[in-house]
Amino acid sequence: SYAEFGKQWYQRRVRGMTIRIWAILCLSIVFISANESVIPTKSEYERYLDQVLLVFSHEPQIVNLLKNASPDDIKNGVIEKTLRRINPQIRSRLDEVKRNIIMEYKQKLRKAKMDDNVPEELYTFTHDDLKHLLNERHERLKQMDDQRRKEFKKFEMEKELKHRMALRAMNEYDRKVQEALDEETQTMKKDKAQKLKHPGNKDQLQDVWEAEGFDRDTFDPKTFFRMHDMNGDNEWDLFEMEAIFEKEVEELFDGLPDVDEDEKYEEVARMREHVVEHMDTSGDGFIQLEEFLEYSKGKEFDHNDPWETVFDDQLFDEAELTEFEKNLDTTDTKELEELAKKEALTREEKIKKYEEESKINMDMLKEHSEKLK
Repeated sequence: SYAEFGKQWYQRRVRGMTIRIWAILCLSIVFISANESVIPTKSEYERYLDQVLLVFSHEPQIVNLLKNASPDDIKNGVIEKTLRRINPQIRSRLDEVKRNIIMEYKQKLRKAKMDDNVPEELYTFTHDDLKHLLNERHERLKQMDDQRRKEFKKFEMEKELKHRMALRAMNEYDRKVQEALDEETQTMKKDKAQKLKHPGNKDQLQDVWEAEGFDRDTFDPKTFFRMHDMNGDNEWDLFEMEAIFEKEVEELFDGLPDVDEDEKYEEVARMREHVVEHMDTSGDGFIQLEEFLEYSKGKEFDHNDPWETVFDDQLFDEAELTEFEKNLDTTDTKELEELAKKEALTREEKIKKYEEESKINMDMLKEHSEKLK
């Protein structure tokens, strides 16, 4: 239901906002030694991130630096100069956090009778640590999107297998009716996809501008950017970007049977990725005001090339699907079979209802024809 979609969408936003905190600060530690003897596990790494996050929360200057710094800032020493100016108490707390983590890991290495040598200079939180934070920032966003795409592909393959199982569970007549309905749905999807505006171009953003109550001809890029910069930090984060495309995606899926909320979310995420790819000249995964204004002056801003939706993208072929099915364990296979049975019953009930409504409509048409005669 739409209410359930709203609940799922909100839950994704809450989970994503937590990730957004990490993406903004991109807190990372790199223990460098001659023999690379100290390598933190994922859980230890995340605990370190949490501790540094709490320290930086008291130093807005560093937070803003991490959000807005460019690759040039890393090279020309801006990061190093800023670190030198932070409150000495904050600096001491950062040193303490790093030192405690190293000491804990050294103890584990000693118990395992491994080399626990860590050069003394690595116990201090330095310019290199902040540099690694920035270098990690974009990589973390990329990993999030890579994981999302993998999960969506798995979801789509499970969905296809379940649908095929459901078709096999139907009688021949219902199966043929359902296959005809499937073809009709695919035609509807193609028709809707052709009407979709290219995300991030002027025509699409003017639609959003108009939907918000403004005259289309008065569209102003700078005003539009500030309207959608919800926290006023002069950049669009991934959630502010995705919010721009939600209305268009809702219209794309409106009226389609068996709408999958995962497909909606994937469509929005793809649009956001596309915009970042074309507007994000700094490569930090976010869109700054200057980047957006510069893009709005170019020829690409006015293009109207067709947009390839999730309906058009062939995520897997038959060989991949067959291999995926082979690798399912017994539990997953049984679960899919049970879901397929439920889907088959649901579709058979819909077909029966559709036929009854069609019969009523035919009877009404016949009666109306008799009256006309």
